[in-house]
Amino acid sequence: MFRTVFKSARAVIALSLVGGVGLAAVVGWATGFFASAAGTVAGLWSSLVGWINSPLSWEHLLAGAGVLLVPVVILVLIFVIADD
Repeated sequence: MFRTVFKSARAVIALSLVGGVGLAAVVGWATGFFASAAGTVAGLWSSLVGWINSPLSWEHLLAGAGVLLVPVVILVLIFVIADD
């Protein structure tokens, strides 16, 4: 009888996936996993926005120096290798 209801293996797999995702969503909601994940993401986002909004901090100055230093070092290495 099971074969007559689900004639295709794809239907069985799709129903299993839907059931598994639904069960995972219920368990995640019941245990507070989604609230914890959302809180973590919100904290990381706030830190990133705070870091972006402070353009004259030492972190930004060092990051900018690093961004400018890497191409200069690569160009110097290319010139050294090209000139022997």
